[in-house]
This record gives sequence, structure tokens and C-alpha cells, in this order.
Amino acid sequence: MKIISIIFLSILFYSFSNANEAIIKKETYNIKQCNKESYTKEDLKSYETLIKEGELQGYNCVGLYYMRDKDYKTAEEYFNKGKEKGSIESYAQLGSLYSIFLNDKEKAIEYYTYAANKGHAKAAHNLGVIYDKKFAYEKALKWYKKSFEKGDTYSLLAIAHIYRKQKKYDKAIKTFEKAGKLGESEAFFDLGVFYDKIKKDKEKSNTYFLKCYKLGLGKCAGAIGEAYEDLKDYDKAIQWYKKGFELGSEKSVIGLGLLYSDILKDYDKSIYWYKKCFDKFQYIGCALNIGLTYEIDLKNYDKAIQWYKKGIELGDNRSANNLGYFYHHVRKDRKKAIYWYRQAIKLGSTKAENNLRDLNNE
Repeated sequence: MKIISIIFLSILFYSFSNANEAIIKKETYNIKQCNKESYTKEDLKSYETLIKEGELQGYNCVGLYYMRDKDYKTAEEYFNKGKEKGSIESYAQLGSLYSIFLNDKEKAIEYYTYAANKGHAKAAHNLGVIYDKKFAYEKALKWYKKSFEKGDTYSLLAIAHIYRKQKKYDKAIKTFEKAGKLGESEAFFDLGVFYDKIKKDKEKSNTYFLKCYKLGLGKCAGAIGEAYEDLKDYDKAIQWYKKGFELGSEKSVIGLGLLYSDILKDYDKSIYWYKKCFDKFQYIGCALNIGLTYEIDLKNYDKAIQWYKKGIELGDNRSANNLGYFYHHVRKDRKKAIYWYRQAIKLGSTKAENNLRDLNNE
């Protein structure tokens, strides 16, 4: 009788647990279609239409819309609605919401784990990232491997980096190689950096940078340019930096601009390339460097101010801090210095906090 009672209670508990769990349903709409950097009201309407048509991913699309809009409460509501309807993607998105924006790693782990155990590769990868950052490498490896088994080759890179951090270099190299052969160009870039910084083998390093350049990764061309710059072969360095720019690498253009300004002292060409970078990518680092070149090298303060302000418009706290520093130490305009330091602080600059403190102590 006692055994029968225990079995009955086990069945009752199992039934109760599963009654609270939505039946997971297959999703046909690709979530990547609605994962954007910015949205319009028309986007929102189209996502709401998906919900009306019975598409589960509609809840996630609307949730992503509100998450990007920093309305985390409404985003959570929609992800929960998707979860209740049986969307596995909603569990993964709730994990991201709690991990990245609400800073609750325990809840993130809970949602990611559920999604990962149901076969969601990205959730498994993100779990690996959380444990990786906690230095819990064995747990991280477990989830990265699950993600890779589901077809996420990017997780191989993370596995290789754990082996690198554990100084298991042979394993790291083999894993990077495997990822590269599967089409992850970053793997060959990372091998290039590995051989350059750890093995001190420039020739092998460049071999891997060339491999990832052939796969279309612009920063690999920039890395080759940097290697030629170290060898003082500036013509070849320029050639490779330009190749990086053509493939969309901001870092390559920064390297090219610095080569012209700091080594060749050709400030016109330096500014020319920084402007091309800014026009093509709207990259704040290029606006900052134009400002610095005009202020420090050319003493053209009006143009320096103009370019610092362009960077500030794009949210660059470094440009705001530099402008504050300029008014503080060059123009000796205390009021404007305080204003721009405060703007930089609002944008997250700790340097500006120190500079403002120094100004107030003068």
C-alpha cells in the first residue's frame, strides 16, 4: 500500500508540473527577420499582424521591438505571452532580457537552460558565455559543445578560447583550425593573433591572417598592414590597410590614418582617410581622430571643435571629454569646460569625472 501511495504521489507531482508547462510548438518564421538595430512603427504593425495570423514568433518580434526601445516591462510581457503559447524562442529571449538588460543572471540561466535543453543552440551558447565569464570553464564547455552539436559553429571559437585561457594550446589550435575549415573566418584571425602574441611566430601569424582575408574578413587585411608597418615597409602597409577598408574594417582605416599622421606626418592624407571612414561607417573613432589631428597637429581649433561635436552627436564620450579638456586647458573657458565634461559624464566617461573634479579643485 505504501509503495502504491508513493507511485500515486509521483504521478500526481509529474502531472501537476507538466500542467504548468506549455506544449512547445514548432516555429516557422525566422526570428532573424525581425532582429534589427532600429525599428519603425510599420515594423511594429507587421509584427502585430503576425500575432493575429497565429505566428508564435510575432510575440518575440514585438518583444524585440520594445526591448530595443528600452521598454523592458512590455518586452517581458510579450516574451511571456510567447512562452505561454509554447514558443521556445521566447524562453531564449527572456534569458537575454534578464542577462543583458535586467542584470538577473540567475533568471537568465533558468530561461536559457530550459531553451537549451529543448534544442535552442543560441541559448546554449549564451549559457556558455555566462559560465565562461564566471571562470566556470567546465560548465561553459558543456554548453558551448551542446550549441555546436546543434550547428552553431561560432561556439567552436568560444571552446578554442577556453582551451587558450587554460593554456591547452594544442587543443586550442586544433579547435580554431576546425572552426576555420567550417567557414568561421574569425578562427583564422584568432590563430593569427595567437601565433603573433603567444608563439611570437610572425610568419605563421601572417599565413593565418591571409587565410581569413581570403574569406572576406577586413580586419585580417588590417592585421597584415600592421605587420608590414612594424617592418617599416610602409608602402605594403598602406596597400593592406586599404584592402581592409574596402572590406569594411574601421580598424584598418584607423591604422592607415595613424600611419599617415604619426609616422609619415602627412596630415592631409590622414584626415582624408579618416573622413572616408566616417562617411562610409559613421564610425565615432574616425571623428575623434580627425578632431585630435586638427587640435594637436594642425592647431585648427574651429575644425577640431566641429569634429568633436560630430562624434558627440553619435554618443562618443571621448569626444565630449576631449572638448571639455580643450576648453579647460587651451581656451581657459571654465563654463564651457564644465558643460562638456558633464556631457561626457552623461555618456559614461570616468575620465571626464576625474577632469571635472580637478577643475573644481583649482
